[in-house]
Amino acid sequence: MDEDPRRRTPRTDAVLADVRLVPGIDRLGTALVKRVVLAVLDRCRLGEVGPDDVVPEVLAALPRCATSMREVLNATGVVVHTNLGRAPLSRAAVEALSVAAGATDVELDLDSGRRGPRGRGALA
Repeated sequence: MDEDPRRRTPRTDAVLADVRLVPGIDRLGTALVKRVVLAVLDRCRLGEVGPDDVVPEVLAALPRCATSMREVLNATGVVVHTNLGRAPLSRAAVEALSVAAGATDVELDLDSGRRGPRGRGALA
């Protein structure tokens, strides 16, 4: 008599701890990878996926990026088309966003250690 496939299904935390998933977690975030893991584990419990195939199935099911949006070429003749996102950011704006995404001295005078003027580093 065949053993119940649910008994052989690996634990969620064990699958998430697999080193093969680290790049996916770094790229997509734990929450998204965990959703994929749970879906594959459901298939494993049904006997559709073997326990040794769970991680490879997860890797195959992971999206390339964390968003479903794709880059498009706006050839509509409209400079800013509401259905095609917003106007492209300049290289300087992208670099400023990259810096601002981390810890910055927004209102801190680094020389004195005291609160500095608001918007000091913002360029018009």
